[in-house]
Amino acid sequence: MTRSITRGIAPATLLLLALALTWACLHRGPWYDELYTQFVSRPGVPWLAAMRDSWLADNHPPLYYALARATAWLGPISHHRLLNLAIGGLAVVGCIAIVRDVPRLASAAAGLVLAVAANEWTLLEGSELRSYFLSLCSGSVLALALCAWHVAGAKASTARRVTYWIAALVGFNTHIISSLTCAALAGVFLVPAFWQRDWRRVRAIAVPPLVAGLILVAVTAVQLPMWLANTSVFWIEPGFASARWAIERGVVHSLTANLVLLVGALAGAGLMARDVLLLRKPSGEAGALALLATGVAIAATGIVALHMLRPMVIEKYMMVLFAAVALGVALGFGRLLDALGARLRLLVLAAAFVAAVLAMVHNTRAAAARDGWFGSGRVVAAEVARCPGTIVHAYPDWNDAVFVALPRDNAQVVPFGYRYVAEAMGFDLAPAGSRALSRTCPTIFWGEHDNLHRWNAATVIARLRERDVMVPGLRFRRIGPGWVAIVPPQPAR
Repeated sequence: MTRSITRGIAPATLLLLALALTWACLHRGPWYDELYTQFVSRPGVPWLAAMRDSWLADNHPPLYYALARATAWLGPISHHRLLNLAIGGLAVVGCIAIVRDVPRLASAAAGLVLAVAANEWTLLEGSELRSYFLSLCSGSVLALALCAWHVAGAKASTARRVTYWIAALVGFNTHIISSLTCAALAGVFLVPAFWQRDWRRVRAIAVPPLVAGLILVAVTAVQLPMWLANTSVFWIEPGFASARWAIERGVVHSLTANLVLLVGALAGAGLMARDVLLLRKPSGEAGALALLATGVAIAATGIVALHMLRPMVIEKYMMVLFAAVALGVALGFGRLLDALGARLRLLVLAAAFVAAVLAMVHNTRAAAARDGWFGSGRVVAAEVARCPGTIVHAYPDWNDAVFVALPRDNAQVVPFGYRYVAEAMGFDLAPAGSRALSRTCPTIFWGEHDNLHRWNAATVIARLRERDVMVPGLRFRRIGPGWVAIVPPQPAR
C-alpha cells in the first residue's frame, strides 16, 4: 500500500499541474508578445510567406511560431495557449521513456516533477502563448537524458535515444539563451565520456546536439543580421548587474520553489559527499549532480558575457538553466529517498507533494492576476455598457515606440491587439484616424502596453491637440501598463 501511494505522488502532481495550467490559460488576459504570436501564426498566410516575412524576421528561432501556426485552429489566445499543455504532456512521455530505461533515476524524476510543479515560472510561462514553456520542457528532458547517459552508459533503448534526439533538436532551436545552455550542459557531460574513452557514449551524447546545433547555425545565418538590427535599440537593461541579478533571482527561485525538496536535496547531497569522501563509493548520480552544477555555472558565465556584448537577458529567457537547477535539486532529493525506509520515504514525499500543491495554488493565482490587455479592456467595456453611445479611440501612436520597432510586424500587431481585445470585450473601436467626440456619452481614449508609464492626463491632452482634437478636460485612469482617458459628453455648441 505504501509503495503504491509513493508511486502515485508524481502522477497526482502532474494531474494537478495540468488542471492548474488549463485554468491559468483560460483565465489570464493576453499581453503584447502573445498578441504578436497570435498575429504572426494566423491562418490564411501561406506557410512559406509567414516563415520568410515574419518568423525568420523575429528575434527567436521559428520553431514555436510554426507550432503555433499548426495549432491556430484552437482559436483565441486563451485556448491557443493549450498548445503548451500538449508540449508538457510530450515532455512527461519523454521522461517516462528515460526512467523506464534507467529505473535508478525514478526517485530523481519524481523530485523533478515536484520541483517543476512548484516553480513559479512553470505556471507563468505555461499560461503564455510564447516559447519559454517549450524551453523549460525541452531543458528538463534534455538534462534528465544527459544524466541517464552518465549513470547508465551508452546502452539505451530506442525510446530513450529518440527522446534525447527530440529534446536536443527542440532545446537548441527554441531560444538563443536556451541553445547556449543546452550546449553547456551537453558539453560538460561529454567530458567524462572522453576521459573514460567511452566512444559509444561520446557519440550518443554528442551527435544529437551537433545536428541540432548545425540547424541552429543555418537558421542563425539567416536571422543574425535581423537580430542585430532588431536589437540595436532594445528595451532590456544593459550591464553586468542586470544579467547577474536576473540569473541570481531565477536560480534562487528555482532552488527555493519547494522548500521540502530543498531541505531533502541538501540532506541527499550530504549523503553523496559521504559516499565519495568517506566511503569511497562515488555514484553516477553524484557525478551527474556535479556535472549539472558545472554546466549551469558555464552557461551562466556565457550568458553574462553575451549580455555584456548586447543586452539580451531576462529571467524568462533562462528556462533551460532553471530546469537544470531543478534537476540538480531532484538528484539530491532522490539520493535521500533511496536511503529511507518505505514509511519515512512516503512521509517525505507527501510533505514535498503538499508543498508543491500549495505553491501551485499560489502560482496559478499569480499567473491569472497578470491580466495583460484585458485589465484596461474590461474598464473600457464597463464604460461602454453604461452608455452604449460611448466612442472608443485606440490610436496606434499611443504605442509609437513599439509601432516603429523592428520586426515590421509590430506596426500591424499594435492595431491588431486593440481590435482583438475590443472584440473579446464586446465593444467597437472608432475607425482609424477618427477624431469624433460623443455628444451624449463619454469619449474614451484607450492605450495599452505603456510599460514606461509615459502617458498621463497632460501628455494625452497634448497628443490630442496635435491631432486637432480639442477637449476641455479628461479623467485619466491607469490600469497596470494600460490606461483609459475619459472625456465627458461634448454637446453641440
